[in-house]
Amino acid sequence: MTIIESTPLLPARLQKQLRLLLVEDNPGDELLFRALIGEATQKTVCVEGAQSMAAATRKLAGAPYDAIITDLDLPDSEGLETLSALLAVTKTTPIVVLTHCEDEDFALELLKHGAEDYLVKGRSEGPLILKTIRYAIERKEAEQHFLQLSYYDKLTGLANRELFRDRLRQAMVRATRSAQLVAVLFLDLDRFKAVNDTLGHLAGDELLVEVAVRLQGCVRKADTIARLGGDEFTIVLEDIDHPSFAEAICRKIIEALQAPITVQRHELYVTTSIGVTFFPTDDVDLNGLLRNADAAMYRAKDQGRNKYHLFTADLGAEAVRRMTIEAALRHAIDRNELFLCYQPKIELKTGAVIGAEALLRWRHPELGLIAPAQFIPVAEETGLIVPVGAWVLRQACADARRWHNLGISVGRVAVNLSARQFRGGDLCEFVRTTTAAAGLEPAFLELEITESLLMEDTTASCAALSELKNQGFGIYLDDFGTGYSSLAYLKKFQLDGLKIDRSFIRDLPTDSDDEAITRAILALSQALHLKVVAEGVETVEQHRFLQKVGCGAVQGYFYSRPLVYDEFMAWLIARESGQKSDSPGFEETELRVAS
Repeated sequence: MTIIESTPLLPARLQKQLRLLLVEDNPGDELLFRALIGEATQKTVCVEGAQSMAAATRKLAGAPYDAIITDLDLPDSEGLETLSALLAVTKTTPIVVLTHCEDEDFALELLKHGAEDYLVKGRSEGPLILKTIRYAIERKEAEQHFLQLSYYDKLTGLANRELFRDRLRQAMVRATRSAQLVAVLFLDLDRFKAVNDTLGHLAGDELLVEVAVRLQGCVRKADTIARLGGDEFTIVLEDIDHPSFAEAICRKIIEALQAPITVQRHELYVTTSIGVTFFPTDDVDLNGLLRNADAAMYRAKDQGRNKYHLFTADLGAEAVRRMTIEAALRHAIDRNELFLCYQPKIELKTGAVIGAEALLRWRHPELGLIAPAQFIPVAEETGLIVPVGAWVLRQACADARRWHNLGISVGRVAVNLSARQFRGGDLCEFVRTTTAAAGLEPAFLELEITESLLMEDTTASCAALSELKNQGFGIYLDDFGTGYSSLAYLKKFQLDGLKIDRSFIRDLPTDSDDEAITRAILALSQALHLKVVAEGVETVEQHRFLQKVGCGAVQGYFYSRPLVYDEFMAWLIARESGQKSDSPGFEETELRVAS
């Protein structure tokens, strides 16, 4: 080791003792380098020597250096292999190559392979050497800063999507050589949006940072944790002998997140759903692994959240089906594959038609009729529900206007709204302009929302619903009793009425629990001056019971199955003329499942 005086050429942040590693097997070249550095310095510079790649590797493993100055031809390494070997040991330390070659093409080749700069032996004076080293350090720092911005998540400091994919590719290559497993974990936080909507995005960011810290405490240093965006995280676990190791990590993560997290003086309890897949047993393609992990994560959510699920073959088929549906749904509107069916709402006291619910249907030219239960969740998850929902509203308004022009009494046409449609912030304006463009008065349109929408963003939802209500649109709460039913929500939101979910109607009047629940909902609605529609009425017994207990209106197969526009118009005309409609409806067997 040699201690040499340094010059004030270095900037203030580098006015410290520089630790340089000189990798040179020629004693004469080593002595010359030390002498030239000594001539140019006044403050201390520490130069440590290594005469082989093996010796350099040992030194780099022991302590950090500010820069490496290396000859390419060593006893145990030659040419660009020397550069590659050093970069394999340290990617953050700048490397300056010592060479006899002055060829510009060779110099460019060095830079391409990771060197920061080069010095020509016998042609470099002390000040030039020191300046070259200084610039190499500065360039490396700038490069590392750029990499930090490019490959790491700014909020959490974790790897971002691009770095995650690169790390996973490398892990797959190493696993192929070592015949080991690689586990890919896909996580997202359950109901994270409620935190953002309730406490604000700054609180949500604080929560994500703490989650990132806890995740890091659950894995090894060699494992990769990435934040893909929002509340989605991925983890790559390498050198796995058995899937049970990944399962143990999943349990550790779930346990680590159970302790409350304090954000802005609020104590939050976070749960996560985790999907797990393995290379190479589940898939050998990077994108395939991500699809597998994503599908397994959704299965964990379906099973009740705060769980993990390992990928299985049936989930692979499900993932492919979902991708197929998503791709086809993106073109469904343009290709006129979507259409509406209408199911009437009947007032029990008078038997009059007081409205109709617009139900979305999709016929694909190759896949045939696709049930709403299959494509609506995909539309929700991908955001396609926004353009699809806009199409439904425009079509329903146009159909209602046509019926009115023909003098056919339909009452209010009901359209279901998704929580996604509320998030854009311009839903109220869109509803108003759409009805105005169709020439339809607000009094003839009813908007049905779900309880989950009210839970997600109470402040924004309340404001939007109040505005719609004030404009004259009817507001109904759909599938009442199946979500997070709360008296507070019923009081807070300006609702016209609610719809009793079909699950409570199905076994009436023989099921005593369903009977008690139905009576309680009716009593509650009467106390709050809310109208009630019972869904899924299919038998005369259900009809009589609901009539007896004072239910206001019903809809279901007992009166009519969902009908396409022309069939529904024929059904209305027949009913108004006192005739019994014998229309079979639109594909009764297929649509009954998902109506």
